[in-house]
Amino acid sequence: METVATWAPGDYLTDQAETRPRFALVILNQPITDIEGFTRLWNNASLRVCADGGANHIYGIKIDNDIPIPDCITGDLDSLQSKVGNYYRALGVSIVPDHSQYATDFTKSLNWILKQEQLHDSQRQGTASDDDEDDDATVPKEGIYGVPWAGQPGAPSWIEHAPLDIIAYGAMGGRMDQTFHAIDQLFQAKHRLNGEIQEGSGENQEESGGSEESHHQNTRPSNTAERKLMLMSDESVTFLLEKGKNIIESPLHLFGKTCGLIPVAMASVITTKGLEWDLDETETKFGGMVSTNNHLIRDRVEVVTTEQLIFTMEMRKIRQV
Repeated sequence: METVATWAPGDYLTDQAETRPRFALVILNQPITDIEGFTRLWNNASLRVCADGGANHIYGIKIDNDIPIPDCITGDLDSLQSKVGNYYRALGVSIVPDHSQYATDFTKSLNWILKQEQLHDSQRQGTASDDDEDDDATVPKEGIYGVPWAGQPGAPSWIEHAPLDIIAYGAMGGRMDQTFHAIDQLFQAKHRLNGEIQEGSGENQEESGGSEESHHQNTRPSNTAERKLMLMSDESVTFLLEKGKNIIESPLHLFGKTCGLIPVAMASVITTKGLEWDLDETETKFGGMVSTNNHLIRDRVEVVTTEQLIFTMEMRKIRQV
């Protein structure tokens, strides 16, 4: 039976809560210009995490718009403005410094989400390790960073629906090395989004990556692999297609016509349906043919690929949907 991966980034922007996937939103340190579109995404999120200076941009929007406050601000905090940190600290936002030199603020934000899910999941299932029990001095009884455990009064609704899809906003369009780091996170996502904490970010983990035992303890069951990581910005949405057949929901009222299929890792043979310049078992590779500046002509695109492949498409400015 053929496995088909389905991608529907527009679902995160819908007003229909009953059909909208629950997702965590990570805000990186990039200017936000499509305020209306971003605010809709922010309001729709179940969990909101600012990666260091990303909080500065939320603060600017908060001044003019009534939007929810972040659940957490984390990273090395070297870009967080003092007035912003003080403002959110006074509102009860968890500000969690992570000074590891082996992870970026983006990675640290993903790690915080994963750690939240792991701790709450272990409490719900009654499978907390001895190490967790010995950590009572640092992990409050009501949960990590003061968030009540799943099933307890006041526990946020996202806990019951974890693991969440993750949208990283502002991952594209800044420094080129940071852009490639964000793309690398897409390739790591199959392992990392199952709960693998990246090296240097855990208190019980060695800087070299930790022992095999600690690595095993930090891994979620394989049944959580369906969650998705997408990179969004004011200009585009980007994600990693799986080997085989992929269906991409691309409603043209949300997404502009321009799209691209980028063979970042290795050469791939691809076949497409729904593009202005469809490809038929065509090899794509750097130094050869790369399908950039292609155009969407349908609300659904099909891509069959022999290798993982970056797909990116243009975001329209959100007005009315």
